[in-house]
This record gives sequence, C-alpha cells and structure tokens, in this order.
Amino acid sequence: MSKKPLLDDSLRNRITQLEYKGLSGKEKEIKNIYKESTGKEIPEFTIYDSSDMGIGGKSGFDGAAIHFHDEKQKINEVYYVFRGTEPSKDFGDVVYDALGVGAGKQNSQIEDAMAMYEEVEKNFTDSSVKIKRYGDGHSLGGHLIVTLSLITKNFVNTRGLNDAPVNLEQLKELDSDFENYVQVKTGKNEGISSKKLTELANTYYKKQKATISHTWVKGEPMHAQSFPGSWYAGNKVTMLGNMNTEEMINIGEYPLKRLAKWNLFLKHDEMRYNSGVSNIIGGLSLVNAHVDDSVLLNIPSYVDDVKEKPLKHLPGIVLGTEGAFFLTKQAIKSPGVLVQGIKGISQRDQAKLHGINYVVKYTEANAMKTYYQVFDSGSQEEILLDYEQMKKFVYYCANAIKDKEANLNALKQYLHSEINEVFEAKKKKLKMKISREEASPQSFMEKADKDGATLAWFGQKRVAEKVTFDKTFDPLDDNVFTPVEEIISSIQEEVTYYQKFLEAFFQNFEKMMEADESVASDIKSMKEAVGGI
Repeated sequence: MSKKPLLDDSLRNRITQLEYKGLSGKEKEIKNIYKESTGKEIPEFTIYDSSDMGIGGKSGFDGAAIHFHDEKQKINEVYYVFRGTEPSKDFGDVVYDALGVGAGKQNSQIEDAMAMYEEVEKNFTDSSVKIKRYGDGHSLGGHLIVTLSLITKNFVNTRGLNDAPVNLEQLKELDSDFENYVQVKTGKNEGISSKKLTELANTYYKKQKATISHTWVKGEPMHAQSFPGSWYAGNKVTMLGNMNTEEMINIGEYPLKRLAKWNLFLKHDEMRYNSGVSNIIGGLSLVNAHVDDSVLLNIPSYVDDVKEKPLKHLPGIVLGTEGAFFLTKQAIKSPGVLVQGIKGISQRDQAKLHGINYVVKYTEANAMKTYYQVFDSGSQEEILLDYEQMKKFVYYCANAIKDKEANLNALKQYLHSEINEVFEAKKKKLKMKISREEASPQSFMEKADKDGATLAWFGQKRVAEKVTFDKTFDPLDDNVFTPVEEIISSIQEEVTYYQKFLEAFFQNFEKMMEADESVASDIKSMKEAVGGI
C-alpha cells in the first residue's frame, strides 16, 4: 500500500482558502494550520508564489506551490494551489472566465500556470526521493489545476473545489498529443462536436482521470452550468453540505425542454434560447478576436470614470438602459428566459455556496457524500453514481441472477420433461378408458344409443360383439410450448442484463478506482463475494 499524502483533504482546503490572501510569506500560518490539524510539527517546506516570480500580473493568474522535503523521512511532495476568480483584485479573472473557460478562445491564465509550473519544477532535480505532485484549485483555480494536470500527466492527485470545468477546445490547442489523437480518430481538427470531443477525451485521458476528483457544495451554481466543450474530467465527486439542497438552474439548457417536444411555440422559443446561448459564447469569441486584452482589462477604469463624470457618458448610459429594457421585454416574450429568470431569483441565496469558506466548513463538519462519475458512451454524458447505492445494486443483481437462474432451470425442466410427462399420463389414462370400453362392447353401445332404448333395428334386437377404437395420438402442438418458451426467454434476458451489468461494473470500476486504495480494496472484496453467490 502506498504512503498517504502528507496533507489530507481538510488541510489542503484550508491552504487553498489561505491562497486568496497570497501564500508568499505565509510560512507561519501554514505551520499553525498543520499543527492544529495533526498535532505534529510540519516537515521542512518551501513556498513558491507566482507574484514573487513575476508571473500572472497581466492575465490575473494567481497560484503558489508548497514543496515539502525531508530526505530522512522520504518526503518529497509538492502541492500546487491555484486561486479562483477575484474581480476586486484582477479583472483579468473575469475576462479569462468568459474567454478561456467559457469560449475556449484565450489561454493567458493557463499559459501563466504552465510557466509557473515549469519554473517551480526546476528546483526538484537533486532529490533521491521520487517527487509526488498534488494539485488544488477553487473555482477558476480548479479549471486551471485540472487542465494543467491533464497536460503534464504527472500529478498523483488533483482536486477541483467548486471548480469551473476544463474547456476541451482549449485543451486540444494546449496539448498537442491530444490534438494529434483527435486528428487520427476523426480525420479532422476543426468542427468536431462537443460530445465527440468528450468521448475522445475520456478515452485519451483515462489514466489521468483516475487521479482527478471534484469537491462541490450541493446547490452551488458553478457545477450546474453547461456550455459547449465543457468537461469535468475525473472519476470521483465529493458532494458537501445539505444533500436536499436543490441544484441551481443551468442557463445553458432550455428549462422547458420536455414540453417543447409537443408544443410548436415552445419549440421555437427553445431554438431562440439556444441560439442566444450560442451567440453569447460566439460573441465572446468575436470579442477576443477583435478587441485587444488591454481594452477589456481597462473596463474597471471605465467604470470609475463613469462614476466621476456621468454626464460625459450619458449617451452610453442611455443606450445601455434602453438595451437592458429591450432585453427585459424579450425575457417577458420568452417563456424559457422568464422561467430561468424567476427560478434564478428564487435561488439567488445559493450563490454564496460557491465560496471556498463553505468547502472548508462542510468538509470539517464531515457533511459529505461520495459519488463516482462514469462516462456513458450511449448518451455521451457523465453520470454521477452513488457508490453505496451502487454496491447495494451489485448485490441485488447477484442475488437476482441466482434466483432467476433457479427459476430458469425449473421452467426448462417443466418444458422438456414435465409437459411430456403430463401428456403421457393423460394418454395412459385415456388408453385405460378405451380398454375398459372395448372389454364391454354391449355396454358401450347402449351408452352410445342416443334414444336410450335397446339396440334394435327392423324389430330385431342387435348385440354388439366388438368395439374397436383408434389408439393413435397426434403429437403435442408446438403452441403448447410457446407461452413457457416466452417466459424462459424473458427471464434469460433479465439474467443476461444483470450479468452484463456486473461484468461492466467490475471491468470499469476496478480500473477506474485503482488510484483510490480503499475503494479498490472494497471492490475486490465485493467481486469475491459476488463470485461466490
């Protein structure tokens, strides 16, 4: 069994929380956090901060790395920690959220993250102990650290905390090996659907996915959203907080989708709604292509100028007000937009759940539930599975197979033996009756006389001397077997379904969970138990 990491999840959460204040010069705080959590003295460590390296000033990227090193204790671990969006500090975060995460058309922050990584890694060349890399990032930082771990392919564990997803178009551009893989598999490099890219990414990054997990507060807004090319790479999801909290609305999905199947007006509204979402993403791409970053980064200055000189900007304010009024009217005209708006207002208090403080709070309170994320090749979607419920279903399947196979054997016995036995018994009984009748022909003839009178013709009494019956029998009609055969076929299909499920479960989960030793051991035990059922 491999050695556990020096920092557990709770410690890593608190250090990620501290990163919002910057980790440069925070040695004392980190020592105190470690002491409070473990009761031990922290091993020797070094902090590398992006701002100290002169990285991220323009893009808004903010990250740090903490390297723990002790040759005697065989410790050589580095924890990369990336901060999330901080509009009050860096408007570049907002720009990258839209153009990088959302549209996949800007790489400034991830390029700075890679630059910092390469600079930090230069310090790890002289140790005899193999280095282990861990990654943590909240919100935008989660997007960055997961993307970095996929590109470098050498992190042993990466966690996204209420994280933004990876953008597959961006990843394809940044990881030339993945880009080549896509080219080979599809024969093209552009115009590939998001679903196809997701399918290819799940195959290509299968090994890396096993080392990536996500920690989300139930009901927070980030993970509920979807847009073209978004991908939450990873196999494990830890849900924090109140499991009964309603999920936030997904603005990337038309809210009246089911009704729109049967209503022409709503179908048209759905098309307009989806077009609007596409235009938002497309518009962001257009902005990125034609507007210099410096213009976007100067937006805060423009806002301050409006406050100081409102009359100067009055025409623009009027146009903006008119535009807002126009959008409001459009929302009223669109049932989809209206439903999303009303729902969004009712859920506005849930936005606070996105903060890193809630991740720390609920983790320390142990208010959590573990799910496992599986890519369904049929629907091309990621599905979250409750592991405990999945275990119950595995045992249910195994017992169902046992019971149904017993029923199958009984029915097959009935089909191939008992039906014929019943048929032969009936034939035997009938033959015995025939023999009795043949033994007393006169008695038979009298019973056969419809008038109930003595057998006499032309005034002369007749006596039956012999009665002979046809003793041949037609074989059983095939239709007799059909209902039983149909029942057997139906049960066999159920058995096959459960068997395939178990086979798929163990094939997928054994490989998928090999990085999670406790779960891997549990699955192995379960397989042995199921095999004995």
